[in-house]
Amino acid sequence: MPYISKKSRKFILIFGIALILSELEQVFNFVGGRLQAFLQELNTIMFIGITVTWIITIQRRVTDKILRSYLVLGGSAIIALFIMRLIRWILFSNIYVVDRYFWYAYYIPTTMLPFLSLLLSLNVGREAELRSYKSGKILFAVWICLIALVLTNDLHNFVFNIGGYFDGSLNYKYNYGYYIVIAWCVILTAFSYFILIKRSRTSVSKELALIPAYISMFFATFLFIYIIRGGKSPTVFGRKIYNFHEIYALIYIGLWEASLRIGLIPSNSDYDDIFGLSTINAAIAGMDNKIKYRSNLAQEITEDEIARTENGEEVFLDENRVIRVQTIPVGKVAWVEDHTTINELNAGLKEALDRISEENNLLEMENEIKTQKASIEVRNKLYDKISNRTQYQLKKIEEILEKVELSGCSPDEALKLCSVFGAYAKRQANLSIMTEHYKYLKLEELRYAIRESLENIRLLGIDANVSGIKADTEFEGELLIFAYEFFETTVEAALPDVETISCILLGEDGLRLEMLMDTPFEIPDYSDFDVDGHGLKIEVLHEDEGVYVRLFSLKESEVNVCS
Repeated sequence: MPYISKKSRKFILIFGIALILSELEQVFNFVGGRLQAFLQELNTIMFIGITVTWIITIQRRVTDKILRSYLVLGGSAIIALFIMRLIRWILFSNIYVVDRYFWYAYYIPTTMLPFLSLLLSLNVGREAELRSYKSGKILFAVWICLIALVLTNDLHNFVFNIGGYFDGSLNYKYNYGYYIVIAWCVILTAFSYFILIKRSRTSVSKELALIPAYISMFFATFLFIYIIRGGKSPTVFGRKIYNFHEIYALIYIGLWEASLRIGLIPSNSDYDDIFGLSTINAAIAGMDNKIKYRSNLAQEITEDEIARTENGEEVFLDENRVIRVQTIPVGKVAWVEDHTTINELNAGLKEALDRISEENNLLEMENEIKTQKASIEVRNKLYDKISNRTQYQLKKIEEILEKVELSGCSPDEALKLCSVFGAYAKRQANLSIMTEHYKYLKLEELRYAIRESLENIRLLGIDANVSGIKADTEFEGELLIFAYEFFETTVEAALPDVETISCILLGEDGLRLEMLMDTPFEIPDYSDFDVDGHGLKIEVLHEDEGVYVRLFSLKESEVNVCS
């Protein structure tokens, strides 16, 4: 059975007594004619009061905004039903047209309650951002049509066959439309109940899931008797035992309240008692540091100790227990941390750490030396690789400088030529370092390298440029280094007689580097270039305007043929 606190039991008892008194007033009419006419409907007023009280508790107990709004709206619909009954019976009982339309209007809140019950169940257990209101809009449209059907009954008599008034009472019979209304109420209510069970997150709720059904079916039995008697309640001493409105309201209040109590609908009822029964070692205090709630395992903490802790002082109950305080929106949470086990472990650990401290220092030094050695080896390999790739250019720079010293050649021209070889050495080193860290590089890195080389070549008075579609295509770094070596080898072979160098670099359908030079020159020996290993091909064409050299990636089919 679910735990019910004293506060909840008191609420249920008061609620039940109020219901019993309202029904006794309905049967025995204690007030009778001794008060004015308004108070002759005391049981109606009592039901309104009961529902208002229930709505107030919903505001406190249900924290989910959407679920709370549906429950409050449902309670408001019940209040509206009783207010319409009160107005109809007191003010318009002798004005038959108004009386009849108030009777029709009963079905507005009557059909709204199952609609709200279904919307409520559809939103239980669902995060706010995942809630969809499409189905609610469709149901709302159907509900509007249903209300319109009832309110226009005088035009078609599809819901009720009206037989006029006899002795001040409306004579009628149910028609097909009435059973549509009944089906709407039954189907939506049943669906809402089954959805609540399906979305229940706790096993306890599922075990007790029949409680709301029993309560609703108990009151629905009285409603069934009312319907099969043609809209008439059983009587005692010539007075009705109950009215349709009370029974109908109790079906939904009973369903929703029971679902709240067993957890089918999430609520924060009885959290203070749950905290007291919990095994948490904590107490909750107000802003004045007075303890409001204490769990069974909470240790004694005084107001002074909480205040001292808030002032920044670390308060110990003994050498192993220390008080902790955390501020919350409505007060403070205080608890005692027991460090006995931790202190014992720390003492043992300290002794063990002292023994192995020296050994750890030696191991750290050894690991550091190994790391440094590995780093040096990696750097040395990289430097050797860069040196091998640029040794020709570095040698050429050395030769040019020696020639200036020996023959007295123009230093300016020598420096311009050295800048061409230096730019290659710089960019080759840059590509090698990047390839060491990243296997794939963007084609733009090769473009930047070629562009810098051509910028230095332009210092020699040569018209040099590179173009191509800018793309974020990535290639293996080694492939870009290979292409840059091919570019440099070709350019160096053309110097110094070439006047125009035009390069096109593309990478959409594989790597493609095209070079057009206006002056015929001795084509370098490309035999040392491993084009097959990189899936590339070299083409050299002699045309009227110069020499056209192309390095491009083979298609997959061509690679297979070559291999």
